[in-house]
Amino acid sequence: MSETNGPRRAAQQMQEAARYLARATRNLDAPSDSHEILRSLTETQGSIAQAIRELAAWHRAAAAGTHYSRPHNESARGVMIAVSELDLAAQEADALQETLNRAHGGSSVVNWLEEPEPEPPSSDD
Repeated sequence: MSETNGPRRAAQQMQEAARYLARATRNLDAPSDSHEILRSLTETQGSIAQAIRELAAWHRAAAAGTHYSRPHNESARGVMIAVSELDLAAQEADALQETLNRAHGGSSVVNWLEEPEPEPPSSDD
């Protein structure tokens, strides 16, 4: 795989994994798995935020005649819009990571049961 296709392929693999996770989390067989899943999501979100910042930096450094046609005002405007929106997305991604971290912290104090507790006998017996 060429270096050029590495980031694109990594993004495709992440997309596939996210689709699988979305389906897999519809029902958790072991309630305690939710804590580990939240930890993984928190760490993944940190990596996503970093990737967004890297894309913003790359777009910020994109040069007319090297990365896009010159003179092409629409391309230049598109690059500026991408930078602005990626900067905003990075801020929002950081905020989402913080929110997930708090959810993970909340989950850490739960005494998860892998099997439901038996119902106490009723007093009518």
